[in-house]
Amino acid sequence: MTWKIRGITIIAPSIKDPRVFMICVLITYAIVGQTFLSFDHAWSQILTSLFISCVVDTGVSYWKTRQIILPVSGVITGLGLGLLMEAVPLWPFIVAPILAIGSKAFLKFQGKHIFNPSNFGLTALLLLFPTTVTTLAAQWSGSLLIVMVILMIGGFTSFRVSRWDLVLAFLTSFVIMSFLENILTQRGAAFVYGPILGAAFQLFALSMLTDPKTTPNTRSMRVVFGVSIGVIDAILRLWNFQYSLFVALFFVAACVPIVSVSVPVLRASLHSWRLSRNITQDAPLISE
Repeated sequence: MTWKIRGITIIAPSIKDPRVFMICVLITYAIVGQTFLSFDHAWSQILTSLFISCVVDTGVSYWKTRQIILPVSGVITGLGLGLLMEAVPLWPFIVAPILAIGSKAFLKFQGKHIFNPSNFGLTALLLLFPTTVTTLAAQWSGSLLIVMVILMIGGFTSFRVSRWDLVLAFLTSFVIMSFLENILTQRGAAFVYGPILGAAFQLFALSMLTDPKTTPNTRSMRVVFGVSIGVIDAILRLWNFQYSLFVALFFVAACVPIVSVSVPVLRASLHSWRLSRNITQDAPLISE
């Protein structure tokens, strides 16, 4: 939908835009988590993250297009960071959205931003300021009913954005790698599979991981993408790395441009090698 007010074009998303449904899901997460499940965030932190993200997203869009585009992505980024990030001071909820939207605007490959904005902003602060910034440690609750409801909502979200195959590949990889981790470390099933019940894991798998702008377009590559994240997450967990999920997504996303460039080159080199080999084999023998 488009309006013009005093010569300024204002663009709003269609109600059918899957991002609108994602916003509704994140708002539900925020209300349920804050009201019933003791997420223990200050509303001022969540609202600050949301406000900064929307302002920066709108500003960047206007700078690039000279149009006011209602910040749907900014709302998703702001809510995601506000829910996932934990810190006592307020400044991380200002810096993380700026980094997140900045990554979307300036870190691009073939016209698409490389990193999920929320993941980039969160991971940057987790790595740079580990004593100040952590991530959500709360669980939805011990009730399997609540866990199943959250999973169904998130599952429908992944279906709406056509990323259910990626989520399924990641979850399958996580389960298999957790099984192997348990065999190697003998930590127990409750320890290795416990993260699945955590709010951070579910928000990661069902909202951050399903971003259509920063995940592959083909099903086969989405499966590879999801499995790769599960494998790298498992390796980091074996090293007792606390933020393995977010760093795994960050690493895999950073590798996508490298793979996109190198695979065609390797294919061309392999084709050239096969062609030259066939020519050599088919060449007639010259007798003296």
